[in-house]
Amino acid sequence: MTGRTLYLVTCGAPLAARAVDGIHEARDRGWDPILIPTDAAIPWLEPLDLSDVEVITGNRLPGEPKRVPPPDAVVVAPMTFNTLTAWANGTANTFPLTTLCAALGARVPTVAVPFAKHDLAGHPAWLASLAVLRCAGVTIVDPSTGAVGSVDPIESGSGEDVAAGYHWPWALDLVEP
Repeated sequence: MTGRTLYLVTCGAPLAARAVDGIHEARDRGWDPILIPTDAAIPWLEPLDLSDVEVITGNRLPGEPKRVPPPDAVVVAPMTFNTLTAWANGTANTFPLTTLCAALGARVPTVAVPFAKHDLAGHPAWLASLAVLRCAGVTIVDPSTGAVGSVDPIESGSGEDVAAGYHWPWALDLVEP
């Protein structure tokens, strides 16, 4: 353990299938990464070998101690429309969303990699939610280019190609102290 805890929150989109790559890159950089998947991410993770990955799912039971140390940084990759809009709205009804809301309130350095198709990104809540998170200090990274601050929707049918071309340093470089 390095003493630097990174939460990797992953949502149900093709980039979730590369979560282990993010975990290994984070370890190589000296982080103690913890994977926190949404329910929608679980099917993307099932084919992966997670035997050496700390994965936290579901809410803890009443009286159960906290399962993870507080984060020093958070990366949300991929971040779906559902998670983006719920998080920006302060909805904390799942463990991943509670984790994200708490990190935002505690001003933990956070990077998010939005991953949504044109139809969802065309909804007014998309731009409004991105604006709320940016104003709160979340760094937004485009999954196709690594550009900071702007994000283009994912072309329908290209999600797996975008995920294959994603470079984990794009997000991890931005949470380094």
